[in-house]
Parts: sequence; C-alpha cells; structure tokens
Amino acid sequence: MSGTLVFTATYNEADNIVPFVEGIFGALPSCHVLVVDDNSPDGTAELLKQFAETCDGELHTIVRPRKLGVGSAHKLAVKFALAHGYDRLITMDADFSHDPAYLPRMTELLDDHEFVIGSRYVEGGRCEYGPLRREFSRGANVLARTVLGIPLKETTTSFRGFRRELLERLDIDSISGEGYSYFLGCAYRAAQLSQTLAEFPIVFVDRRAGSTKISQGEIVRGFLMLARLARDRASSVIPRRSEPSRTRPTTGEFLPCNACGSIYQVEKWPASVGAHTIAQYTCTTTGHESHGRIVRCLGCGLVFTNPQLPASEVTALYKEVEDPVYLSNADARIRTFTYNLDKIKSLLPQGGRLLDIGSYTGTFLQVARDAGFDVMGVEPSAWAAQYANESLGLPTVQGTLRDLPPDVGRFDVVCSWDVLEHVSDPMDELRRINQLTQPAGVFAFSTLNFDSWPPRLLGERWPWLMDMHLYYFNEKIVDDMLHRAGFALRYAGTYCHIITAEYFMRKLRSLGVPGAGLALRAIGRTPLKRAYIPFRLGDIQLFVAEKVRELPRDFDGDARAELTGSAAGAEGS
Repeated sequence: MSGTLVFTATYNEADNIVPFVEGIFGALPSCHVLVVDDNSPDGTAELLKQFAETCDGELHTIVRPRKLGVGSAHKLAVKFALAHGYDRLITMDADFSHDPAYLPRMTELLDDHEFVIGSRYVEGGRCEYGPLRREFSRGANVLARTVLGIPLKETTTSFRGFRRELLERLDIDSISGEGYSYFLGCAYRAAQLSQTLAEFPIVFVDRRAGSTKISQGEIVRGFLMLARLARDRASSVIPRRSEPSRTRPTTGEFLPCNACGSIYQVEKWPASVGAHTIAQYTCTTTGHESHGRIVRCLGCGLVFTNPQLPASEVTALYKEVEDPVYLSNADARIRTFTYNLDKIKSLLPQGGRLLDIGSYTGTFLQVARDAGFDVMGVEPSAWAAQYANESLGLPTVQGTLRDLPPDVGRFDVVCSWDVLEHVSDPMDELRRINQLTQPAGVFAFSTLNFDSWPPRLLGERWPWLMDMHLYYFNEKIVDDMLHRAGFALRYAGTYCHIITAEYFMRKLRSLGVPGAGLALRAIGRTPLKRAYIPFRLGDIQLFVAEKVRELPRDFDGDARAELTGSAAGAEGS
C-alpha cells in the first residue's frame, strides 16, 4: 500500500467525529483514515462503524478496551502506517482544533520535507486559547526550543506529518512519553534525525464540543520529559532500544497480544544476556539477570515476552525441573498459603472439590485439604508431581490441563498460584478453567502486577523480569480476560509472600545488592536465618472470580487465532 494515512485518537468525540472524518476525505479524497478509539462511552466507535458503511473513503477503526493514553495511540498509528506500507502519516486532533482544510498544504510540504508541523507560533499562525492558557503554551514551546535546540517554534501540537523514511528511523519504541509528553519527545527525536523539517501557519481553534483533554498530570509529565531530554542532549545521548553488548539473539515465535489480538507493540526492554536453562525455570531460581525481549501491547496495555519459545518447549522445560531448595522452605510456603487462603475464605465455599493448577510439591494442597476440601493437583514437573503423590499422598496429575483425564469432572474451586504468568496461552488457560469449574464456582489465583510501584520504580531491575515469566498483567487486563473467559471478578487485593530471612538474603545477593552476601553468611550461623518476613509490595496480586457464564462446549483452545481474527476485523473499513 502507498499514499497517505491520516490518523486521529478519540475519546468521547461523538459530537465531532463524523463531520471531522468527512472533512478529511473532502480535503484529501485519496487518503486513508485511521481512528483509534479508547472505548468512548458516548458511542464514538459506533458512529464510526455506521459511517464506514456508507462513506466512499477507506476508514479503519481500532477500538481499545479502555483509556490507554494519547501517546500510545499515536505510537500505534506509527506501527500501523509502517505495517501497511503507507508513504506518509499525518496526525491530528479530532475536535476541529486542527482544520482538515490544512491537509493539502501539509501534503505539499511533505513532498520536500520528512517532518512537517502545523504551527500556531510562526508568522501568520494564531491560537484561540484564552490569554493565560495561550501564553502558557507559547512559553512552554519557547522553553522547549531553547533547552533542546529544536529548530521549530511549535513542538507540542499533534498536527504533524511524517515521511515514511523518517518513521523508519524514529525508533518509536524508545520515546518514553505515554501522554502529551510523547509529542515533545517525538519532535526532539525528529529534529535529531532529519535536516528537512518544516512548519507552516495554522489557526488553532478551541474545540467545538466537549472539554479539553489535557490534565495537570500531563503538564507535569511534559516538564519531566523536557528535563530528561535536556539531560540526554547535554550528554550527547541518543537513546536506543538495544545494545549488542548486552543482548542475546532473539529466538522463538513472534506472537500477537494474547489478551486482545493486536499485532502492534512497543519494546520495553530488549532481551538480556543469558539463555533458557532448566535452572531458570525452578520456583526458587535466582536467575533474575536473564529475560527475553519484553514488549507492551498498544491495543490493551498487556506486557509480555515476545518472541516466545513454542509452548511444547516451555512445557518440556518445566517437566524437567527439580527444586530441592523449595522443599527446604516448605514451612514458609505453608504459612504463605494459609495466610492467603484465610484472607479469601469468605468468598469460597466451605468445602467441595478443589483443583490446584501448578501445584508443584503439593504444599497448597496440604493447606486446602486441612481446610476441608477434596483436593487434586496438576503439575508439569515430573519430580514435583511424584513428590506430592508418593511423599504426601496428594493426588496430582503430571502435566498441564490438557493432560487431565476426560472424566475428571468439575470443581467447586480452582486455584492457580503464581502460574498464569508462566503459561504460553493465558486466554486458553482461563477458558479451560471455565470448563472445569462448576456453575457459580470460584477461581482464585495470584499473578504479577506490572503497573504496581515496584516495577515502576525499579524498571529493568525489577526481580520478576525473568525467562520463565511470559506475561505481566494489571488488574484491568485481568478483569477483561476473566470476562471473556466467562468469569466475573469479585475480589482483587495484595498477595502476601512469607519467606525466611535466609531466602530473602539469597535473593538480594542474586540481584547484586551490596552487602547481601556478607549478611547471608552472617545470619546463616544464627537462628535469624529462619525468621519469617511477610512481603506485600503489590507487584503480586490476589484475585477471586466467580464463574457466571458457560463457554461453548466445542471450544478447541485456539484462543490466539480467535483473538487475532477479532483484531483484524476491528481494523476493517
């Protein structure tokens, strides 16, 4: 495909969107239009769907499940334009602050320039904000131009055009801004990479309907972005997503998002030094320095490893795992499971059949049996399943949910503790859990929360970034996935891990924390090594869901194919 793609992001633009898109096609009849809507409650997406059925132009609409930020929507547009082979991308606001009548002038300038901005602050331009807001905007642009050396008088508007050659060099993944700060970061990067920049005067009118979208938080983030870019400029740094000296070859299968099916992703971190080994798939691994390439989906926000090893290889790795260190900390595990089971016991039945997925050596099965449940486990590690069966007398099937006997029946409670982030296809797992759960039965589980403060603070040093973790969730994504799998979320809270001081120091040592090795040797000679430490940091969440809907009995588990098909349909004209 060649030609021009005009993009806009929408949230509650029902009053504007149809006449706005009509204006785009009127100004550039041969262009294509992409709209990314963040599930507007006012019906913006439905209006676009109805308009697409009658309009003569090529209109693509992508509807995301919730508000994910204007910056991520613009990144999605860049990925879309590159994936579909467009020669040019033009981005605009949908509220008529950018008049579609300027589009011919924009395309004319793109004939000779790689980056073009419609500017309020060049001669002939005008901004119809009130005096205070207008001077604030002008001052912010002067500050950005002075501090960053950008040869443009306008850096914060979204009315801009890109030639494909520049889009391919922009390295959009490394522009960290997720909101309006993205526009500043993008303009700075364009000025670094291209000598053919241009701007032309526009009259920027205040929106026709609705209210302004920028918040005080976005203003703060914009100034923080300016400070970061100024630091990079002072040190002559151009950020890159990967450095060959610290990355390993990218191997495995590239996948669409498991939660929404989108193929549009940005890289959070490249793959680190290291390789997949059985030792890194043990529960007590200290292999925190090794992880695959980690991306964030621009369609829903899910963070995951991409590419991934085939599911058969992941299962084979877990089958070979042996972990004696886990057994030496069994008492701490029993305390952990007892604490969390007591926390949610009011949401569970008083007894009945209980299935524990990823039951390992049967520690939770012991706790659940003592609480009055008729228990069964399923565990991929042959060593762990054998231990549970033979040493503890706990019925455990070696394998995955696919390996359960056909006559296993249904369960009143299904549990899955720190497991969902390990499986190759979480949506498939959730749907299979639905079929194993009684009507109105309970699914209780814990998993990683990527949007909590520890990963935000620690970045790539967050210890849960590791090879065996394939997915990193947050509460909203979990809620969406549960809904599609026939469950309703009833509880979300912080999961508590209880560990010994010795085990804690061993983890700190593996992370390279100064003095941790010395402390480990010191407490190893004292009773302190068996002291118990509770951790409730929020980066692991506890969920309880109720089965509210049966799934079709002919479900074949091909969740990825279904999701990918749905995403493709959402992009149709």
